[in-house]
Amino acid sequence: MKRFLADRVVPKVKKKGLFEIYAMAIEKERAGDRVIHMEIGRPDFDTHQRIKDRAIEAIRAGEVYYTEPRGMLELRQAITSYVQRNFGLTYDPMTEVLVTVGASEALDLLWRTFLEDDDEILIPSPYYGAYTDQLLYSDKKYVTVPIINEQGEVRYDLEVFKEKLTPQTKMILINSPNNPTGYVMSEEDLHNISQFAIENDLLVISDECYDRYVFEGEFKSISTLPGMRERTIIVNSTSKTFSMTGWRVGYVLADAEVIEAMMRVHAQTIVCPTSFAQVGAITAYGEEIEEVEDMLLQFKERKEYISQFLKTVPGIPYVEPKGAFYVFMNISSLGMNGVEFCEQLLEEQGVTLSPGVNFGPEWKDYVRISYACSMAEVKEAMEKLREFIEKNR
Repeated sequence: MKRFLADRVVPKVKKKGLFEIYAMAIEKERAGDRVIHMEIGRPDFDTHQRIKDRAIEAIRAGEVYYTEPRGMLELRQAITSYVQRNFGLTYDPMTEVLVTVGASEALDLLWRTFLEDDDEILIPSPYYGAYTDQLLYSDKKYVTVPIINEQGEVRYDLEVFKEKLTPQTKMILINSPNNPTGYVMSEEDLHNISQFAIENDLLVISDECYDRYVFEGEFKSISTLPGMRERTIIVNSTSKTFSMTGWRVGYVLADAEVIEAMMRVHAQTIVCPTSFAQVGAITAYGEEIEEVEDMLLQFKERKEYISQFLKTVPGIPYVEPKGAFYVFMNISSLGMNGVEFCEQLLEEQGVTLSPGVNFGPEWKDYVRISYACSMAEVKEAMEKLREFIEKNR
């Protein structure tokens, strides 16, 4: 069977530490051991009941057929009203919105629609690992730009970006709040990247999937800056904000010409997102879901607890999180890499974290904590983490 695999594609997408750690955790649970999962980027809350009820009603009413490839108009209207209400963004639901099968499909569409074989995209690193995996199997080129300096601080240093720029550079991808660091781009960061994009005539892909998970200050989209709306493509989804990771509903906001080009590819590969999942998303974006604010408050409390806790663990620097639901921690002082750290922590303490190599090979001495679990589990896991670190110093 192996001889039938596409050598151009399959070997490029490697198994990474996270998947191996997750598989080990499942085996432990099957053997009867308890595991605290802090490796997966999935909110631990159920989808809110009104959203589920509306989708169930749609199924019972027979709303189970193809929709417009762009997505239901009512959903596109709900999305544009939502982003205007929450973030001051104005888009035309008729021509400037595309509903996708999660943010993942949106990103894959972007690479296939806009990147020629010799084009390059700049990706600040560390980054969500699916970005580069998708680009690899699409035979597209990317260049990473490190944003964590020697002091362990996140900095969007324009000089570093300029060093990575080539005549083939066509796009830059930003992700704020960031997975895996929890960093939220400042006004200065956004201004600098916008000027860099304008001066070098670059498209900006803005992954805003964690836009509601901002715990210090307020979220601001780079598309609101002067000269940026026409060169920014926003990608977002229902997954994190409404705890709908399995529903697979995302969207793209962009200039009508961009949406039209993406829609041609989308319509021939996906046809349309699941109809009744779109109906649930109409409720998510179209109504005020009070439970969202309560969920975000609980995530903020977990973030503050972990941040304060790690201050009591000497010799383990980390990026101070301001959003998303992650902490990126440097464990190089322990004399082991991130994969070894995660494997041993799971084996000895029953806690799973994600190795840093999932977010770029240069972060092998880092691990990511996902606090998408209950506060009781967060507290227990932090004590287990302290015990493990003290034992291995």
